[in-house]
Amino acid sequence: MISRVAIRATRAVHSSPILFKKKAAKLHDFDTLFAEPEEEKPVIPTPPPTATKSTTRLSEADRDALFDKNFDFITPRLGRNPQLKTPQVRTTIWSQLVQLARSEQQLQKIVDLLPQWNESGRVFNHSFSELFVRRCEELKCPTLALKVYSDYAKYQLPLSLPAARQLLHSLHTEHPIEAVMTASALYDVHNLPSVSEDLVSAALVTTACLKNDSVHSKKVANTLVSQIKELLKKQEPVKEGKRPRPRAFDEKPSLWLKWSLKKIDKALFLQTGKRDLDLKSWRVGSGYIKPNEI
Repeated sequence: MISRVAIRATRAVHSSPILFKKKAAKLHDFDTLFAEPEEEKPVIPTPPPTATKSTTRLSEADRDALFDKNFDFITPRLGRNPQLKTPQVRTTIWSQLVQLARSEQQLQKIVDLLPQWNESGRVFNHSFSELFVRRCEELKCPTLALKVYSDYAKYQLPLSLPAARQLLHSLHTEHPIEAVMTASALYDVHNLPSVSEDLVSAALVTTACLKNDSVHSKKVANTLVSQIKELLKKQEPVKEGKRPRPRAFDEKPSLWLKWSLKKIDKALFLQTGKRDLDLKSWRVGSGYIKPNEI
């Protein structure tokens, strides 16, 4: 399983001064490569709820006040023996709270209530889960989402494939490789296809491993690259102009795949000095690059 192999990538690798000097130029290139931003920002901030049905946005103060009001309403109505039983809590209030949250601290307050919803005999659906992980990325606290999904017994928040991809995306460039490997292991825990069986997920994890650039993470990356090439053979490239344009709050996997394959292609070239013709051919066929581009 890739998760078992991946965990070994978390071990630190130390380089001698001589090796460091030999690698200095390549490391500089790697730093430059992975410092490049994505061509298009896949995460579009979740719009806050409005005060009325008009298009008027809530001010930050009004947003916080509404968050506190909803939070105070829901708190005594949760658990096996709620203090208040009426009016009952509607499922939609959870989404409202997540959308209203403006900080990690507010999301943490929501997380603290999740177990009590389950104690009430209620369950969360995939739609809420996908909103939650997206909001965690928007508020730059993906490790909070990682904590929740890593403890299903406590929080019982289901992890769908779109949510899992979003979680990987939120972690793969700006967080330690250990966090990425933990997220990839959750695919098995939540009965999802393994990372190596999903093209977008495999590309994100490979990008993280190549960026880490340790001996063990490179082994994982090389294994995944082979899997990616097999998956690409089964998926015909589709020109960008012919793909359906993703809705505003979709996961936008095609954009993540485009960015990740670019990094993988260039990182492999930096490592070997040769272009991977299979990767380049698929990127050209998808319109990601022109035939004469490097």
